[in-house]
Amino acid sequence: MEFDLIIIGGKPAGASLAARLASTGLKIAIVEKDRVMETKVVSCPLFFSSGIKLMEEIGVQENIYTLPGSQMAGASLEMSTYFRTFVKMPTESGKNYVYGLNRKVFDKALWDNLSRFSNVERLEGFAVRDILKDEKGEMIGVLGRFRGEEEQKIYGRAVVGADGRNSLVARKMEAKVTEEVSAFNTTVYYAYWENVLPYEYEGKNWIQIHTGCDGFSFILIPAGNNLTGVLVQCRHDFFEAKEGVEKWYLEKLKSYPQVYRRLISAKQVSALSGIKNVPNLYRQAYGAGWVLVGDAYHQKDSYDGQGIYDALLGAKILAKQLLAWHAGTLSWNQAMQGYDAEIYNQTHAMFQETISRLKRELFSQPSPAVIKGPMRWLLTNENYLKQFSKLLTREIAPKNWAPKSVIIKAMLKGIVGSISKSSKKDSYPIV
Repeated sequence: MEFDLIIIGGKPAGASLAARLASTGLKIAIVEKDRVMETKVVSCPLFFSSGIKLMEEIGVQENIYTLPGSQMAGASLEMSTYFRTFVKMPTESGKNYVYGLNRKVFDKALWDNLSRFSNVERLEGFAVRDILKDEKGEMIGVLGRFRGEEEQKIYGRAVVGADGRNSLVARKMEAKVTEEVSAFNTTVYYAYWENVLPYEYEGKNWIQIHTGCDGFSFILIPAGNNLTGVLVQCRHDFFEAKEGVEKWYLEKLKSYPQVYRRLISAKQVSALSGIKNVPNLYRQAYGAGWVLVGDAYHQKDSYDGQGIYDALLGAKILAKQLLAWHAGTLSWNQAMQGYDAEIYNQTHAMFQETISRLKRELFSQPSPAVIKGPMRWLLTNENYLKQFSKLLTREIAPKNWAPKSVIIKAMLKGIVGSISKSSKKDSYPIV
């Protein structure tokens, strides 16, 4: 079999890339080692309006990949027992909400969307074993097989590694890590629960983010159909599970009453999933006849919920450059240099911001005076929260997203409020 392009990985980055390229007539093979509805993905994601827009661009509407009960007004951020604040989603293209996603439903919607294109060959359950190279060392195809069948070769002009954080393409092509920040790595585990008590405020449902101010954080994300993802996250150096991860997970939940009260009548219905050491890095983006996209190229902590958006964005940027290469207006190296520069420019500021937030919120332990003072003044300030919500939905650029003027005004308002004892009405104390 011969194709213009072979995409390894049929999840968000790979499937959305295939959809963007399919209408141009390229002959594409997209291979996915798992059966889409059987695959186990370590992911319990949030999905903002920025991602919804990218899905609409490839013809997939939100009602196809979301479930009843998965739409939230925003997130409640609880700072231990000191105070809570509400991050409301801004209105963008008529959307002022955030979703919790069921990844099997989401991935299936993307995979099924490709059935519209006769020039896209979907190879589900096809495991790639190796990358084929010519005598010059340039990529010419892949070697793999369907389960229980003989190996076969698939040839293509180029290969895209959209095969996740443990990318085979990255390993086989010896893609180097070009940038990494390991000082603020976290450990995160989650499971799905049913019958979790809803988190309601002002007649709306919210995602609950509970920060212990002690290196631990908890996130409860409704994913629809009465299921809620319950996540425990901590500094990597604080993770210790000598008696097993399952026991560690349950004991941590029980030790934070503001979280566990919602689980009293609930039942864990999925196995525990997670990552013990979440990396924050960039890899070499491309080489002779190959290129990486999604987690294969760029990984960062899930703390800001940007993972799927980054995968969809990377596919959009890569598609533009691949089309220029296919049309002959750019050489492979020219096209890939353009991709590398643009995707780095589009993601690096958010990468730095996520690292900064991890440093501030998980890797530092502020005193009660700081939490009840400057931290509360900032996190309960309406203008600051508006800026933060626009950062999450990528309506504003991550670099300098909170101008000094906003921060100074929030501090001054907080000081005046504390003096007059009128700020309590804005801080939503936890009860």
